[in-house]
Amino acid sequence: MSHAASKRAIALPRFSLPKLRRSKAPAFSRRHNRHACVLIGTMKVIEIGAEFDGALLEVSRGGCTFRQASMFLLDRVNEVVLVHTEFFEIEGRIRAVRPDGYGIQFFGEIEERVVDRIVEAYGFNVADSFLAKRN
Repeated sequence: MSHAASKRAIALPRFSLPKLRRSKAPAFSRRHNRHACVLIGTMKVIEIGAEFDGALLEVSRGGCTFRQASMFLLDRVNEVVLVHTEFFEIEGRIRAVRPDGYGIQFFGEIEERVVDRIVEAYGFNVADSFLAKRN
């Protein structure tokens, strides 16, 4: 093919492949608002019968964050537990293990008035408590 013939060649339209769209995972949304608190309680791991002292750092009608008093948190995701405080006792399942404690989803719900009483008596951020302050 001559050089002149290549200049006369018709350019074919370029087709591009569609870009793959990443489906965004739906944003996690809680059914109930969590409230910061520092409430002493216990968490019993039902299967092994072990009971741990600690504190609830957040509470809602449907769950809580429980920080065990020991220095180490073990990976206990999906363990069934019993959470006991002076205000309520309820079973739930550990859904998350984070540096600040176990994220527990209750099997039932605690009453809104109970959450209100906890927030009134113990509702403040752990960073403002004696647990976080050092001399």
